[in-house]
Amino acid sequence: MPNRRLVAKELGSLLKVISNPDRILIVHALAANGESDVNDMAARVGISPTRTSQHLGMLRAFQLVSERSEGRRRVYSLAVDALPDWLMQGVDFVADWVGEVSAQRARDAKAAWLEGSNLPPE
Repeated sequence: MPNRRLVAKELGSLLKVISNPDRILIVHALAANGESDVNDMAARVGISPTRTSQHLGMLRAFQLVSERSEGRRRVYSLAVDALPDWLMQGVDFVADWVGEVSAQRARDAKAAWLEGSNLPPE
């Protein structure tokens, strides 16, 4: 029993980190475009560089993204290649669970994710 509790606790912690929409978009941008610095990432996601840096810090603390330096510039990349696919499965789950998302909108969101474009606006 203690092992299940430990796994449930770790999964809960991971879900807390992933639960922010900006962080999901950051993962999407890294999956679609590969490595990126904070300023490029902020422009792609549509939030300030400061906020982007804070989100990347959270993702880095959980070892979901990695960081390397190029002079004064820090470049980020996904450290867990399976994460975007796992999030993609969440699109199907949410579409089924909520019921308000049409099958076409779910397909469009998945296509946008796979093509590397921005997710469709709400």
